[in-house]
Amino acid sequence: MILKLICCDVFTRIACKMVSESPHVVDPEFLPMLAHNEPGKIREMVQKCIDYAVKERKYDAILLGYGLCGNGILGLKAPIPMIIPRMHDCCTMFMGSKEAWCNAFGKNPSTRWCSNGYYERSMFLNEGPLAELNSYKSTEEYQQLLEQYGEDNADYVWEMMHPPIEMNETIYVELEGYEKSNSLEAFREYITAQDKELKVIQGSTEMMRKLMDGEWDSNIFLTVQPGQEIRALYDREKVIVCDC
Repeated sequence: MILKLICCDVFTRIACKMVSESPHVVDPEFLPMLAHNEPGKIREMVQKCIDYAVKERKYDAILLGYGLCGNGILGLKAPIPMIIPRMHDCCTMFMGSKEAWCNAFGKNPSTRWCSNGYYERSMFLNEGPLAELNSYKSTEEYQQLLEQYGEDNADYVWEMMHPPIEMNETIYVELEGYEKSNSLEAFREYITAQDKELKVIQGSTEMMRKLMDGEWDSNIFLTVQPGQEIRALYDREKVIVCDC
C-alpha cells in the first residue's frame, strides 16, 4: 500500500523509524505540537494536509498520528479511508495501547506526564517545555458541553470527566532506544525543582508500529470511510466512532 501519514511532531523519532521498517510505502508529514485548547487549529492544519495530499498522489489511505485531541479531529473529511488511533491524546500512543495507558493512568487520568518527544517538541513553544494550558473554559470540548447542557451542568460534566487531583507525582514515559537527548535528565531537574516526585515508566512503540504496518484492528483504530462523520464518545474503549 501507499500511505500518507499526517502526524504530530511529538512522534518524529518513533515515526521515522517505523516508516523505514514498514512493509508499505509511507509518506510522512509532521505538524507542530499544539495545545489541546486549540482544536480548531489542529483541525484546520490536518485538513489542509489531507486535501493537498490526495490531489498530489494516489494514496490507499490516510494515517493520522492524532487521537481525539480535544475534539481536534472532529469534522475531518477525506475521499479515501482514514485510519485514526482510538485514543484521547498522544499519551496512549507513547504507552503502546489503551490497556497500558489505563494501567498507568486509569486511576488518575489527569496526572501530568512527559516523554522524550513531548519534551523535545514543546521546547519550541513560547510558553516553555511544560506550560500550563489556558483555562478549560476556553476549550472547544467545554464549549460543546456548554451549548448542550448549559453552564451549571457543563461544569459538572467537565469535573466528572476531568477530576482534580493533587499533582505530587509526575510521570515520564521512557521509550527504550529513543532516549537520544537529555530530555529525561532535564525533565527530572524541572520536576524536582518544584518539590515534586518523578516516576519513570516504560512505554511502547507497538501502537505506532501497527498503524504503519497496516494492522488496523478495529479495537485499536477507527477506519473512517469517505462520507462518514467522526463522533466522540469520550469513553476509554472506543473513544471515537463513525456516523454515516
